[in-house]
This record gives sequence, C-alpha cells and structure tokens, in this order.
Amino acid sequence: MDLEALAAMVVAALIITAVVEAIIKPIWERLKLDKFWILYVILISGSALGWFTELNGFPIFKEEVIGRVLSSLAIGLGPSFIYDNFLDNETPQ
Repeated sequence: MDLEALAAMVVAALIITAVVEAIIKPIWERLKLDKFWILYVILISGSALGWFTELNGFPIFKEEVIGRVLSSLAIGLGPSFIYDNFLDNETPQ
C-alpha cells in the first residue's frame, strides 16, 4: 500500500468524521432521528469524499477503479477501520 495514499485516506476519514460529529450529528439529534442511521450518513459521505479525491491506496489492482472503490469504502468506514486493518501490526495473544 502506498504510504502517501494511506496518510491521505486517514486525513480524509478524520475530516469527514469531524464534520459529521460537529455539524450533522447535532442536527440529527435535534430532529430526533434514529442515531443508528448516522453511521450510514458517515459511510456515504466518506465514500463520496474518497471517490472525488481520486485516492487509490491499492495500486496492486490492474483496474484503477477497484483501488479507488476500496479506498473510498475505507475512508467511509472511518479512521478506526483504517488503523485496525492497515496500521495495527500487533498480533493478538
């Protein structure tokens, strides 16, 4: 995995999470909507941000589109997903 793309993915995921927590979540709570669906708002908005930034953290795929889709999904799932799957090299005991 390209480390520059990985860093950009982490930053994009942090930004989208912060925006949702600061702006969308208070509106969501004020409208008394179910908090369960806020996860999908984060996933969709993060994936859209990842797609439009054209990040490709998976250059091993021949088709660039596959790498962009996977990168977009990783951004949408958030910084904890990226850390747990790509940066945490500690083996469980």
